[in-house]
Amino acid sequence: MVNTTSTSRRREEEENSPTKSSVSSDMSHNSFDDDDGLEDVEEINTNQVEEYQIRPIQSQQSTSSRLSRTRTNHSELSRIISGIKDDQQLDEQNRNNYKHTGDAEYILANEIDRVATNIIDSRQHSTTDLESQRRHLHLQEVNGLSRNPRFSGSPDDLSINDEEEEENEKKGELLQESGHKPDGGMAWLMAICAMMAMFSTWGANAGYGVFLNYYLDSNTFPEATKYDFALIGGIVVFMANILSPLSALLYKMLGFRFVCCIGIIFQTLGWICASFAKRIWHLYLTQGVLVGISFSLIFIPATLVLPTWFEKKKATSMGICVSGAGLGGLIFSLSVNKVIQETGNQRWALRMVGFVTLFSALLSALIMKPRNFTQPPLKESLSKTFIIESVKAIFDVRVFKNRGIILIALWFSIALIGYTLMLFSMSSYASSVGLSHSQGSILTSVMNAAQIVGRPSMGITADRIGRANFTASACLLITILLFAFWINATTFGSLIAFAVIIGLVIGVGSSLAQPLAADVLDPHMEQMPAAWSGINITVSFFCLVSEVIALALVIPGAKRPYLHTQIFAGSCFFACFLLMILIREFLIKKQLTSRLEFTKNKLHKVAGTTKSGYLRCQDDEQQAKKDSEDTNKKEEEEEESILIERVERYEQLLNNTFTGFFIRALYPIKV
Repeated sequence: MVNTTSTSRRREEEENSPTKSSVSSDMSHNSFDDDDGLEDVEEINTNQVEEYQIRPIQSQQSTSSRLSRTRTNHSELSRIISGIKDDQQLDEQNRNNYKHTGDAEYILANEIDRVATNIIDSRQHSTTDLESQRRHLHLQEVNGLSRNPRFSGSPDDLSINDEEEEENEKKGELLQESGHKPDGGMAWLMAICAMMAMFSTWGANAGYGVFLNYYLDSNTFPEATKYDFALIGGIVVFMANILSPLSALLYKMLGFRFVCCIGIIFQTLGWICASFAKRIWHLYLTQGVLVGISFSLIFIPATLVLPTWFEKKKATSMGICVSGAGLGGLIFSLSVNKVIQETGNQRWALRMVGFVTLFSALLSALIMKPRNFTQPPLKESLSKTFIIESVKAIFDVRVFKNRGIILIALWFSIALIGYTLMLFSMSSYASSVGLSHSQGSILTSVMNAAQIVGRPSMGITADRIGRANFTASACLLITILLFAFWINATTFGSLIAFAVIIGLVIGVGSSLAQPLAADVLDPHMEQMPAAWSGINITVSFFCLVSEVIALALVIPGAKRPYLHTQIFAGSCFFACFLLMILIREFLIKKQLTSRLEFTKNKLHKVAGTTKSGYLRCQDDEQQAKKDSEDTNKKEEEEEESILIERVERYEQLLNNTFTGFFIRALYPIKV
C-alpha cells in the first residue's frame, strides 16, 4: 500500500510540475527523508525508465540536452519524415521565385537588353558630361570668372540638370510608345507570329526525315553515300546552334526586322536552289549551309522579341511559340511525301517548302516588333565599345567554371543526339519493317503532332513538380519506351501508338535546357547569355554527327537492320538520366547550402549564439524560465527548436561522402 500510494503521489507531482525534465533530472529533483521514500525511488527506477526512453522529452535546461538525447528507430524515422515535410513546405513558400527562374527565355532576353542599355547609357552620360564641361568653360571665358572659386562645383550641377532633362525626355518617349499593354491582344498576336517563325524553321526541318528516306532509296545523286545525306541534316542543326550567339548579337546591333529579313533571304535561296542541285556538294551548300544559317537568323530574334510582350502569361506564350516546331513537322511531313509521290522526285517538294516558309517567316518579320524598345542609331550600335561589351556578355568562357553548366551542356548534347535519331530514323525504320513511304511519313507527322501538346505540357508539369525531377523521370521513361516498345514495334498500329507516346516527351531537351541552366545560375542571372551561348556551341558539334552515327549503326540486309540504332538511342537517354541525377544532386546541394546559411542567420537573430555554435547563453536561459508563461517567448523557443533541427539536418545532408551524395541525389524535394 505504501508503494502504491507513493507511486501515485509521485506521478501527480510530475504531471503538476511546471517544467518537464529528463529522467536523470527527475531522480535528483525531489528528496525524501524517510526510508520508504528511498524505496519508492528505487521502485520508479526499475519500472518507469523504459517508458521515458521512448517518450518525447522536452527540456528547458539547454539545447544540448535536446540534441544529444538517444533516439529510437521509431523517433529517427519520424525525424526524417518530418524533415522532408519541412523542406517541402519551404518549397511551397519559395514557389514564386522558382517559377520565375523557369522563364529562362525571358531572363535571357532581359539580360541581353540590359547589357545593350547599359552601354548606350554610359556613352550618353559620358557625352553629356563632356558637353556640360565645354559649356561651363565657355561661360567662364565669356564672363571672366575662371578664377572665381564659387564656380568650382558648377560643372557637376550643370551635368546633373542635363541628366534630369534627358531622363524626363526618355520617360516621355516611353509613355508615348507604350500604347500596347503587356499580355493584351497585341501580345497574343506576337506569340502567334513567333510560332510562325518556329514553324518555318524547326518545323520545316522536322520533315527532313521524309527527304532522307527518299534520298536513301533513290539514285538522285549517284556519287553520294548515305552518310552525305545524313551529314546534310546534321549541318542544318549545327549551323542553327553554333550561330545562335552571333544572331543574338546582330539582333541587338541591327534590329529584329533587318536580321529576320536577311534570314528569310538565306532560307528561300537555300530551299529553291536545292531543288536545282545536280551534284551532292550543291545540296551541301543549299539545303545544308544556307538553310542552317537562316534558322538562327529567324527563330533566335523572334524568341528574344516575344518576352517583351508578356508579364503574367509567359509560360503560355512560350508554349505557343515552341508548338510551331511540332505543327511544322506535322504539315511538312505529310505535304513533302505527297508532293514526292505526285511528281516522282524531290524538286517540287523542296520548292514547296521554300515558298511556304517564305510566306510564314515574312509574315512574322513584318508584324513582330519589340514592345517599348527604340533601336539605337547605327552609329552607336556599330561602335567599337558596343560590340566589345556585347561580345563580352555573350561569350564568356568563365561560365564553364560552374560544374552545373558543364553537366547541362553534356546532357543537352546527348539528348539532342537521341532526339535527332528518333526524328530522322522513324520514316526509314518504317520502310525497313515493310511499311510504305506514305505510312513512314504518317509516323513522322504523328510524332511531331504529339510534340504540339507535349512541349508546352512538359514546361507546365516541370514547374509544378520540379524541373530536374521531371527531366530525370522523362529521360528514364524515354529509355524504357525505346528499349521495350520501339524495338518490338513492327506493325503500323503499334508504331502509331509509339509515335504518339514518344512524341509527348521526346522534346524534353529543347524544352527544359534553358530553364535548367537558369536554375543552376540562380541568382547570378547576368551570366545567362554567356551560359546559353556556351551550351549552344557545345551542342552543335554533337548534332553535326548524330544522324551519321545513326546510319552507321544500320546493318543493311539484316533481319532487324535498325536494332543497333535503337539500342544506341536508348543508351543515349539512359546516359541523360544518369547525368540528370548528377544535375539534381548539384541543385539540391546548392539549395541546401543556401537554406543552411539562411537558417543560421535567422537563428542568430532569434536566439543569439556562442562562439562554438547555436546554444543560448546562461542568462538567456534563466530569463526564459522566468518568462515561461509569456506566449511570445514560447513561440520564439519553438521557432528556435525548429531552426536548430534544420541546421542539424542540413549539415548531415551536406556531408561530402558517397552516402551523402547518394542521399542528396534521391532527396525528395522540388528542384
